[in-house]
Amino acid sequence: MYVLSLDASERHYLLSLLERQRASTAKHLAVQLRTADDVFGMVTWSDEDIASTLRGQEIPDTPGNIRTVRDSYYGRHIQDHMVEHGWTLLEEAVSGLVR
Repeated sequence: MYVLSLDASERHYLLSLLERQRASTAKHLAVQLRTADDVFGMVTWSDEDIASTLRGQEIPDTPGNIRTVRDSYYGRHIQDHMVEHGWTLLEEAVSGLVR
């Protein structure tokens, strides 16, 4: 898992790198970064994260098992759950402000 916290210069540099790539993931990340000047965090997951989790549960980290996890309900909807959890955290942060 990767968590990025970016200031403006880091965001600009990352955009320049992504724009040179032709992979769909790079294009998707570039679109996300271009649509908001105030992006302060992004989370991405990889097959290695799945493999590590499989190994942690003593399940072989085969390509088939990795694909099964990605194709599962949770794998297909991980973005929805991350967004939902992120909103919950933001609401908790705001409610913790002294008024």
